Amino acid sequence: MPQKPPIINCHTHIFTGDHVPPYLARTFVPRPVAWFISMTRVIQLVRWYNKQIKPFKYSSWYKNWLQDWYRIEIWLKRMWVIGTIKVLLDIYLFVLITFYFGRALMDFDTTYSNLFLEGLRKVFKWLENSGTMLEVKSVWAQIGLFILIIIVFKSVRNMLKGLLKQFKVLPGKDFVSLFNRYLQIGEFAKYKTQSGIYHRLKKQYPENTQFVVLPMDMEYMKAGAFAGDYYTQMQDLIDIKEKDSNNHFFPFMFAHPERMQDKAYFNYSLDANGKVVLDENCKVAQYFKAGIAGIKIYPALGYYPFDHRLLVLWKYAADHGIPVMTHCIRGTIFYRGTKKPKWDQHPVFTEGKINRVEKTKCDDNTVTAYDIDLDADYVEAQKDTPLYLNEVKNIDFCNNFSHPMNYLCLLDNTLLYKVINELNDFGPTKTKKAQQEKEAYRQELRKVFHCDDDAKTVKDGKGLSDLKLCFAHFGGEDQWNKFLEADRDNYTSQLVLLPNNGIHFLTDKNGNPKPGKPAFIWNHVDWYSIICSLMLQYPNVYADISYILHDDFILPLLKQTLTNPKLKKRVLYGSDFYVVRNHNSDKDLLANMRAGLSEEEFDQIARDNPRDYLNLGAYSPHDFYGIPS
Repeated sequence: MPQKPPIINCHTHIFTGDHVPPYLARTFVPRPVAWFISMTRVIQLVRWYNKQIKPFKYSSWYKNWLQDWYRIEIWLKRMWVIGTIKVLLDIYLFVLITFYFGRALMDFDTTYSNLFLEGLRKVFKWLENSGTMLEVKSVWAQIGLFILIIIVFKSVRNMLKGLLKQFKVLPGKDFVSLFNRYLQIGEFAKYKTQSGIYHRLKKQYPENTQFVVLPMDMEYMKAGAFAGDYYTQMQDLIDIKEKDSNNHFFPFMFAHPERMQDKAYFNYSLDANGKVVLDENCKVAQYFKAGIAGIKIYPALGYYPFDHRLLVLWKYAADHGIPVMTHCIRGTIFYRGTKKPKWDQHPVFTEGKINRVEKTKCDDNTVTAYDIDLDADYVEAQKDTPLYLNEVKNIDFCNNFSHPMNYLCLLDNTLLYKVINELNDFGPTKTKKAQQEKEAYRQELRKVFHCDDDAKTVKDGKGLSDLKLCFAHFGGEDQWNKFLEADRDNYTSQLVLLPNNGIHFLTDKNGNPKPGKPAFIWNHVDWYSIICSLMLQYPNVYADISYILHDDFILPLLKQTLTNPKLKKRVLYGSDFYVVRNHNSDKDLLANMRAGLSEEEFDQIARDNPRDYLNLGAYSPHDFYGIPS
């Protein structure tokens, strides 16, 4: 029996802390706090700890101290009288801390109308008059005592944590997620080179495992300047690639619209047929010559994937089968600047209005208007009204850039024509020169994509419908859960009713255009359903399970997804090392996947599909599973 091809992890990161901007906490906490807890300080602290403090853990005196502390702890545990005294002391210290918190937050001499607060006031007042509370006058002394108690008494620390959780005083999940991201970047900050992080990654996988490595270009996300730079990051990846004699290392390059404007980074010409030819002196051409295997984008940093500055690169990628990896999950790394006025409305999709609602009688004889059959002509498009994007917070409006519906504007020839013809994101055109530049660029794009003005579309075979595109993170575990919970929604059912096509995005079931339909799908349909439908309808659309594979609940739906003959060939294994480390190590994630999937299913997503995505040539599993050819 022949040997199987190696496992391929299609989504990893090895960038260092020097490539991360310092003020990621902006928009999560007030600016002075964001400045104080900057990533730069976190990295400095971690590196100082690893250099100055951590070595003591391996010294003889530290081991002796641990042994002495153990003797004290085990003696206390075996002496039940002492143990009882310790429990009583823990309770007293917990009450003491709660008392001081109560005195800081409420007036013990004021009567409250709320029964709970009034009861709490009476308890605190009784404690104050009882003389049992240790009196510490100075505020700084109280803070010092509090810190000492929290450090020394683990049981008090746990009780206080439970109380704060109960009253929802602890930071929200978004801040916790960002804090965990800080910790992971800080943990890997002790590695000053990407090669050091890469070696740590390789040790967690079987020999000969191959890795797609994705860089990050965070210079334009308005989170401050940082020590490293993108070009140095890329050169490090190329150096690792040159030393990779076994072809295990597949680095991608990053495409940010701001950087794409630099002719030294991306420059091209058009031949007589309008085909894109790269300038051999630009960085992008040099990266491809050096073995860069694909392109990474991260729209949440503040741009749409159909940004006009990216369109020529997408055409080049489609013509040459170059794989593209795009971030597609609601996360904590996103644009930190102020929302721009042009982001208040979508550049392509238009609003629709519901002009008729048919009430439906349910099985229990109740009447509902929840199920609206948009395919039955209930939506009337308002062609002159763009889709409203009313989100205010960065963490919310940046999801508009990552939304999977945006990729229809690349894959669908009619929408791509609209993108090219209108160029809504081109920028201010108040001067005559700016208008001329916009018109010249529009005509250049029309030549590249062979626009058909009569049909108002890009000619078949000349657009981006064959673009090799992977949705990283498959939309996110929250969207998988949304799909599973939506049992009365017409759109989530399309994957079952139309397993070869999924959702009709632009037309009704009879093929009639419905211009307002994308707006409804944008606002109400889960990303899992949207991504699966795009995978079913376009030949080179993939999705990876990176990051979300840490959550065990995705396994049942993943196995169900792999029963679809089309979808099973488009799902890729990826871990999101090292970003996912706050949940699991990579060797843990790999073991869970191999245990949760059958051998054939795992090989499909971790060996076969990645080879197709990376243009390595697919292998046939028939020899391994006895499947008839």
